[in-house]
Amino acid sequence: MGLRRWDPPELNTLREQMNRMWEFLRTGGRETVMPRIDIHQTEDEVVAVAELPGIPSRDDIEVHVTEDSLSIRGEIRRTHDIREEDYIHSERYYGSFSRTLPLPVEVKPEEARGRFENGLLEIRIPKTEAGKRRNTHRVEIN
Repeated sequence: MGLRRWDPPELNTLREQMNRMWEFLRTGGRETVMPRIDIHQTEDEVVAVAELPGIPSRDDIEVHVTEDSLSIRGEIRRTHDIREEDYIHSERYYGSFSRTLPLPVEVKPEEARGRFENGLLEIRIPKTEAGKRRNTHRVEIN
């Protein structure tokens, strides 16, 4: 007879409550969400792809690009009118989010373009000529 893991439902509930408590303490009581973002570069541009599940329209997203940073803001709203006290279990995040990331090279913010489809936001930002050059300098270590 092999050993089986015993995982009572009460233990799962306690684990969830403890995770929420630590998250509450970590954020000072503010619920925050940080969209996950991948950034890579090609020879001519910087490309950022952000996961934004629950955003119904591109009109609910605000994107700002400077020569050296990318900012994404928005708000996820509940789609159903359900009273808070009627929820039995709720893990999905609702509310505002904001994320600003530095870019690895200098870009042309005025030429940035974006596309939003199926919960993914893709931002393509052309590099400046200076950003296209990859100057490297060997550093002497003493």
